[in-house]
Amino acid sequence: MVCARKTIRNTAILGIVWGAINLVIGFFAVQANPLNAGILVLGLLMFGAGITALNKPSLHSLLSEAFVSVLLLSWNVGITIFNARSGYPNNVSAHGLVWPAVAAIVFFRQYKKLGHLKEAISAMDHDKVKEATGLCKQLFKSKLKESPDIAEASSRRCRMRFMSDAVFCAQRNLARAFYMNRGNFQRCIPDLNRRKLRVVVRHPLGKLTYAFDKKNSEKIKGWLSAPATQTG
Repeated sequence: MVCARKTIRNTAILGIVWGAINLVIGFFAVQANPLNAGILVLGLLMFGAGITALNKPSLHSLLSEAFVSVLLLSWNVGITIFNARSGYPNNVSAHGLVWPAVAAIVFFRQYKKLGHLKEAISAMDHDKVKEATGLCKQLFKSKLKESPDIAEASSRRCRMRFMSDAVFCAQRNLARAFYMNRGNFQRCIPDLNRRKLRVVVRHPLGKLTYAFDKKNSEKIKGWLSAPATQTG
């Protein structure tokens, strides 16, 4: 799944940023107390896990980011307890507990969300990812007024290209994408008689809903009513 890999890469960027933040915090914290070296080490691990997920998107790399976030949370909980028992309540910060917990939840939720696509993500060839990215860029570079075979959602974040008997739909930067035959696509339109159509797709990464203005709705209706090109 191309868009699943894209989701992992976006999460990887968050991991890199989170790792960099902890590296900075750890650098200054070590100056105050050598015990804080743990934050520095874990920040470096998070930064490395993010780089790995960015270069080689996989569920394993996403899980690595999640575990490092848990380690960061555990470390901060330990340091908080240590400071409280040592009589340094001023060194106890809620931010040090909240943000690692939020990060861990985000990473584990993404892992759970993409878990059923594990084999598809692993089997995805790099050339296919590159090809899909090129198709997406070409789709959004096309001028709508000169392209009767392209429709754009009202939000402008999604475009679809009509082919002989199928449709290719993609969001900007391949955040979501799908390829669907004419019959299945028509079933994704709750009411074909509306002037402004609404398309609802059950995508592997979640439900997608796109609204189209009157002009683009007419393009969709025209394509659906046209006879499919026969091949043989």
